[in-house]
Amino acid sequence: MKFFFEPKGVALIGATPKPHTGGHSLLTNLTLGYDGPICPVNPRYHEILGLRCYPEVTAVPNPVDLAIIFVPAPAVPAVLEQCAARGIPGVIIESGGFAEVGPEGRALQERCLEIARRGGIRIWGPNCMGLIDSRKRYVFSFLSPDAWQDNLNPGGVSLIVQSGLLAGGFMTTLMSHKILRLAKACSIGNKCDVDETDLLEFFLDDEETKVIAMYVESFPRGRRFFELASQRRKPIVVLKGGKSAAGARAAASHTASLAGNQALVRGALDQAGVYQADDFFELVDLARTLEKGFERTAPPAGKPRVVVFTFSGAAGIVTADHLEASGLALAELSPATRERLEKWSPSWMPVNNPVDFWPAMEKHGPEITYREGLAALLEDPEVDAIIVHLFAGFGVWFLDAEKLFHGLNKTPKPVLFWVMGHEQGYQPLRLALEEMGFPAFNEIQRVVQVLAGIFEFRAGGESPAVPKGCADPEIFQALKIRTEAFREPVLDEGESKKLLRELGLKVVPEIPAEDLSGVLAAAQEFGYPVVLKGRSPGLVHKTEAGLIRLDLHTPEQLQAAFREMAGGPNMPVSYLVQPQLKGDVELIAGIVRDPQFGPAVMLGIGGVRAEVYRDVVFRLAPVTRRDVEEMVSKLKGRALLEGFRGTTPVDLDLLADWLIRLGELSWRVDAVQEIDVNPLLVVQGEPIAVDASIVLR
Repeated sequence: MKFFFEPKGVALIGATPKPHTGGHSLLTNLTLGYDGPICPVNPRYHEILGLRCYPEVTAVPNPVDLAIIFVPAPAVPAVLEQCAARGIPGVIIESGGFAEVGPEGRALQERCLEIARRGGIRIWGPNCMGLIDSRKRYVFSFLSPDAWQDNLNPGGVSLIVQSGLLAGGFMTTLMSHKILRLAKACSIGNKCDVDETDLLEFFLDDEETKVIAMYVESFPRGRRFFELASQRRKPIVVLKGGKSAAGARAAASHTASLAGNQALVRGALDQAGVYQADDFFELVDLARTLEKGFERTAPPAGKPRVVVFTFSGAAGIVTADHLEASGLALAELSPATRERLEKWSPSWMPVNNPVDFWPAMEKHGPEITYREGLAALLEDPEVDAIIVHLFAGFGVWFLDAEKLFHGLNKTPKPVLFWVMGHEQGYQPLRLALEEMGFPAFNEIQRVVQVLAGIFEFRAGGESPAVPKGCADPEIFQALKIRTEAFREPVLDEGESKKLLRELGLKVVPEIPAEDLSGVLAAAQEFGYPVVLKGRSPGLVHKTEAGLIRLDLHTPEQLQAAFREMAGGPNMPVSYLVQPQLKGDVELIAGIVRDPQFGPAVMLGIGGVRAEVYRDVVFRLAPVTRRDVEEMVSKLKGRALLEGFRGTTPVDLDLLADWLIRLGELSWRVDAVQEIDVNPLLVVQGEPIAVDASIVLR
């Protein structure tokens, strides 16, 4: 990858002297920043911008190890053949007209990739805007020179964006408004070869990169991305595009269907410790705040404690509302801090949090009030972070950030600013704060959103746990042989639960039956009430097919249910009789083998409405006890598991054992595509599988 970022020489195929064209902007950008040999390639010209122009890439002299291609898509394969013949190891294809336009373009892209692999070439793109290195002033892009020449703001955030033209517009906005201190920016387009995982690996070792931010629409090598991100060597922020549930349409089980709404991707990124954004500027705001290097500590058993230091009571109230909605708490100021603040505040103004210091500002002026007030708050051990409200105006309110906050930027605690006011004072104040290491925002909600985001738990990883009794390879070898022996891809409920029993998991007792007499005998053995289920090969969703009857309290009710089921449109081939269990909550648990990330474990609120509520959490297999605890904490309905209205709380050890064992099975037995346990009924705290299905590959 080094030849993309530090090339010894660059050949530009498609250079042109025509102004306001991509080929001209590319060449101009190279001459304005790149300090190595530049070789324009275009058979129509002998010289462009004072540089000798070559008829084809095979004619360019050494040293050249990077080619930038900006010619019509149909001409690219021939150019790639020349690059291979010339021995150029890296190519950035910025032309469009490939997979993004349809089947013909996709075939053309595949042809280019085949040529590159045969010739030992790495391809960046196609359909991209290349890369920018702010520190070196390398701009290998057709971005207009006017967009970056006076606007580069070197810093520690490296940006990866899949989109091409969006990258150009986005980068122009960020640079012209000096929103982001940028290390490197990469537009990877169709990423037919070089992808976000390659760049993640590169940036994790790049000394100039402190934070990695990216917009992606897919993770072709999801498991490798997860492994790299899990190292947690640097903060990573991801905006994932394409969060629709379209992928669920062809899913066989509830588990696979629920994975199709991107819950699996979100779970995998959560598990890896990746910060996640929902829009482009949130992506940038999280990244630029993380770049400041704040230490984020909070009470072990409580929410992060935040102080709001404001000049407006209303602004303080609105900020407090957002804090509560975002899972943050207002700090309770220590007696020593209150005493220090009361020295500056008028006697008639009580000191609370939010700290409304407007009366003190009227008495002492903003400069000394902000400086003394923040010094007291930063030293308070009961305070984890501070949100400061500033009004940038004129006269006494034309604030000098250096005078106000000199020395305060040495604090490890997060200090974020909401700035409003006159245009004349706003931008200088915002830029000065950013330069001092304080993130500044123009929306209260975004300040709180970012603060909550950076306080998300991002501890080091935990070694995957092997459940007790499941470490024996013979168990999994036996299960592997069993699964390979099945001829049908979808196992019915009875066979599915047999496998779960062999895994050491608690399953409801049941008796199979072929006819009414067998059904009645089974019910007599269990005692009423019972559940009657019909078995039909390949059928997963029995409720929709009318093959489940609950709460059958008498032989007469059981006979009626049997006759109704046997005479229905989905006549079963056999039956299962189970005791009717009374549980406190219905869960859904399962596994699914994702094409990008591999096997993943799911936990959610289950029952017949599982796909209505869609309250589920995923983690990649194999999972740990800590993973399971985090999964439970992420459920919207987690109160149901904690003993809601006098019910028995779920035994977390037993639940963790369930999910760990399912994850271990999916990790070790490749034949298993999906497992769906719904409901996983919690009876007196113990999870018991009442229904299950297994789908094989």
